[in-house]
Amino acid sequence: MKPLTRRSLLRTATLGAGATLLASCEKAGPVAAAPSSAPGASAAHANEEYVWLSASTGLPLFTRHDQPALRLAAEELGVKASIAGPSGVDIPGLVAAVEQTTARRPAGMMVVGWDASALVPCINAAVDAGIPVICVDADVPASRRLAFIGTDWDEIGMRQGEAMVKALGGRRGKVALLGLIDQEIDQKAFAGFRRVVGQAGLSCLDPQHDKSNTAEATRIAAGILQGTPDLVGFAGFDSESGPGIAQAIKEAGRAGRVVATCVEAEEAHLRFLKEGVLTACIGQKRELFTYLGLRTLFDANHAKLRFTKNDRAAGVRPVPSSCNTGTYTVTRENVDHFLAG
Repeated sequence: MKPLTRRSLLRTATLGAGATLLASCEKAGPVAAAPSSAPGASAAHANEEYVWLSASTGLPLFTRHDQPALRLAAEELGVKASIAGPSGVDIPGLVAAVEQTTARRPAGMMVVGWDASALVPCINAAVDAGIPVICVDADVPASRRLAFIGTDWDEIGMRQGEAMVKALGGRRGKVALLGLIDQEIDQKAFAGFRRVVGQAGLSCLDPQHDKSNTAEATRIAAGILQGTPDLVGFAGFDSESGPGIAQAIKEAGRAGRVVATCVEAEEAHLRFLKEGVLTACIGQKRELFTYLGLRTLFDANHAKLRFTKNDRAAGVRPVPSSCNTGTYTVTRENVDHFLAG
């Protein structure tokens, strides 16, 4: 899969948010119910509930970016927003959460598509129940979801590849890839990366599964460093890959000699970048796709734009079918802007 104006834009949305936001990640919980005086809010929609569903709901990446954006959009629209899904990477648990949420008939559902096949039946069942569903961050394209809003992961791979080639400056050798190798989005990113670096004469090792765990990424990267004499680079494709790779490079004393790029630009990523251990971080506009996601669901229900006299009967909704929210690249040249928040 960063803020509209980085973190500062969303700080106001988090003021007053309870520390118990994720007290029970297995069940939907309230995120925000905006007062009718909020900009754009209407008392007529105050009881409408929109649910964001994902696996690993307590992931820092989600709690720092996606969920504050969800609160902000809910406050502006004057609706309720909730979070549902398992606390770990539990696909059956996510499917169950979608099914349980469908039974409650919310006004709309926003699903992070952790599994592009397992989630198809439950999303389709929600649509059949008359609930508008969109996917954010990761898509489930075979489902009947209304739209996908998020990052083009082939682009993430290409941006990492371009940063890798530039940093190596003509050096050749092997590059190691880490990520969630069973995820479709990572597979797209691997392909985009290989396409770029292959043209520069670099060869890629088979991607390694780091389980979205920093310690595991460090362990795997350390082994690759020891066992690959002609290694010139690492590329990480989940939120925990970058810090894990960087830690291994730092411990091996190889900073500056082994180039490392990654996805996401969290505090740990930025610190390693500032130190010169990481070379480039490709950020996703996470807040933007979650913010737009809730507004898209709201528009699916309330937009006054019409294509026919009865759009629902005609099977058309006034929302885009896809929206690429884009990426940005953080390097040592601009990292201070991101560290300043």
